[in-house]
Amino acid sequence: MENTIHANYDGTYNNFNYAFGLKRKTKESILLEETLQNIEDKQGILGKAWNGIKEITTLGVSESDCESMLEKYNKGEVSFEKAIEYLEEYDSKQETMSGLLSNIVTGVGAIAIAGAGPVGWGMAFIKGAPIGAAIKAGIGVLDRATNDVEDDAIDGKQIVKDVVSGALTGAASAVSGSQCFIYKGLENASMLPTNELATQALKGALCGVECGLMSGSASYMTDVAFGDKEFSFGDLTNNALTSAFVSGTVGGVVGAGTLGLENSGIINSNGSVAKYSVLSSTRKALGTGEREALDL
Repeated sequence: MENTIHANYDGTYNNFNYAFGLKRKTKESILLEETLQNIEDKQGILGKAWNGIKEITTLGVSESDCESMLEKYNKGEVSFEKAIEYLEEYDSKQETMSGLLSNIVTGVGAIAIAGAGPVGWGMAFIKGAPIGAAIKAGIGVLDRATNDVEDDAIDGKQIVKDVVSGALTGAASAVSGSQCFIYKGLENASMLPTNELATQALKGALCGVECGLMSGSASYMTDVAFGDKEFSFGDLTNNALTSAFVSGTVGGVVGAGTLGLENSGIINSNGSVAKYSVLSSTRKALGTGEREALDL
């Protein structure tokens, strides 16, 4: 007669049964296993690479940690709700980091093409946007082609979304803070702070606000265009302002920090592709961290 494991009312396993090696699973345990498998299947090269780093460094939750959580559930040590929440959080973190890695590569590529130095919005869109669009779309196709989901590589809707997102990321990465509209207006009106640190922070913050407003509005309208969201002026405003807030605060911090590093001789004050690439990547990483911390 086959041994069985019986689920308690809250979906956990009976410790006594598990201890004696009873092996048949409940529908809850099967659901957890399928959920983890689906998460693993949809991860392409970016997600797999990041998970590999976490497996080695224990920087965050990895697939091994998720498997351990399923074991704890099977032993009755955690509830079904806690286990499924753990898997969903892992999935969300993986998607967030994959997006960040994609945006960093897109930004660095756009900067390399547009070149280091004072680049205004016009040149940023002419040079940075096309290369950003191409890189982001290409990374997306590669990432989906390396997952285990059948026929997922050529997703027309996602490719268009990546093109729009990549174009804005490329332009925003290439543009120089000193060339952004609001900052230039204040400079022409002689309304900038006299303190150099305050000026650098303001430059970064104002350019961040411009970039955030554009990216937040464009991402929302792209979702609306594809029917993923129903248009609401309030939602559009909220999305744009949230993005502007995150980009603005991060831009101010990076702007002020850059001056400190330059004054201390840690980085060269002269523009270079390497310098702007590091600053662009830092802004993206800090922005992602701020959104996660504030749950935006």
